[in-house]
Amino acid sequence: MKRTLPRPRRRTALIAVIAAILAVATAVVAVVVLNRLAADKSPFTLSTPLAFRPVLEVEYSDSCAGAELPGKERGTCYRLGEGMTVRQARQVRGEELDGEWVLLVSLAPADGAAFAELTGRLAAESDPRDQMALVVDGKIIVVAAVLDPITGGEVQLAGGWRSREDVAEHVERLTP
Repeated sequence: MKRTLPRPRRRTALIAVIAAILAVATAVVAVVVLNRLAADKSPFTLSTPLAFRPVLEVEYSDSCAGAELPGKERGTCYRLGEGMTVRQARQVRGEELDGEWVLLVSLAPADGAAFAELTGRLAAESDPRDQMALVVDGKIIVVAAVLDPITGGEVQLAGGWRSREDVAEHVERLTP
């Protein structure tokens, strides 16, 4: 003889399954809406523009000549190519990631697309032409190798900052 569950148990199990599906659907919708709200943040004008410039050549000398810019490391001079200048951002903040302080910049959509194109070109190059310098007020803030195209519109810059105060100086310098 076939045995079936009494109706109240089936109804309770069905209600529990429906409640679980609704909870998961609600969580998914909440995550999508929150991410959309963050992405819809209006860009603001940076206090000083960010210039992302490809490294063409690295020289090791006590003094930089001509169009070369000194790097953060003493005795390192960079000859830079034309890149792109970012004048607006959605967000600029410092954050600690894996024990290191980084500067995070959320780009406006048009700059995000141009940055993806620039980093895509650099990722295909060999050393030192796979490197990009961030230049602020005519000074190199950080130079980094580009391993892969950066397509998400979020730029993460590790400049060897050891504390919140070190990176906060740059955040304050960039934000109005």
